[in-house]
Amino acid sequence: MLSRTLLSRISFAPRNHAGTLPLLGCTLLLIASANPGAAQAAGAKPPVASDAEIAATRAQVTALRDTFVAATAAAGLKCAIAPPTLVIEDVPSFGSYDPETNTLRTSTWNQMTEAEKALFFRFLGPGTTEAAARQEFEDGAHHWVFIHELGHWWQACRGLTELTDHGDHYAIEFGADRIAAAYWRERDPSVIAHQQPVFAGILEHTPNPVPEGQRVEPFFNANYEKLGPTPAYIWFQARMCLTAFQEKPVPTFVETLRQTSASPH
Repeated sequence: MLSRTLLSRISFAPRNHAGTLPLLGCTLLLIASANPGAAQAAGAKPPVASDAEIAATRAQVTALRDTFVAATAAAGLKCAIAPPTLVIEDVPSFGSYDPETNTLRTSTWNQMTEAEKALFFRFLGPGTTEAAARQEFEDGAHHWVFIHELGHWWQACRGLTELTDHGDHYAIEFGADRIAAAYWRERDPSVIAHQQPVFAGILEHTPNPVPEGQRVEPFFNANYEKLGPTPAYIWFQARMCLTAFQEKPVPTFVETLRQTSASPH
């Protein structure tokens, strides 16, 4: 069962200039190559979510946000930025944080297009029921992706944004992965237990895109904008997450929060 793993394959991509994350592009590219009609269907109008569904999702993610924020406060660390405003709407990336507006966007199942929903059916395989696909979405979008995006909020709290990272995009993304990994390691280790073999499989079956003789981080930073719409980006994110999962000594959530800071350059 791929519980909580689907979004880990597609939930990270280079930020655009507005600060949001166009997370889905790489996966849509892969699916479109196998099913040309899928890309055209992506623009179809999604069903309208009920007020009750939106309210339930808002309550769910508000509680998760508040628990995360409380954990940062319990670490004795203060943030001059308010907890992010939550917007419940269709997000093709299944989640994004915009530091310019301090807004975190996430979706309900019935706000998504049929093509977006189809991703969850396709990854789970033939015979997948809507209930199973929806649960996969709930686990992924409102667990790993949501906390990863809150990791970007915490980076903003500590002064680490695109304006202060001096082009070290790898550090920004890896840092958010470290925060999410540390959080779930202490709150619910099963999230990482499900994710780890999937990331390992990606590295095993995806060619290393880094040319021989070059280092991973500099290559990623130098080619950041080019990598986003390519399958190679998934390789980098898999590597980042596995590195975060396997970090020794294992950092606590508090330690990870304290280690988050703007580059001294």
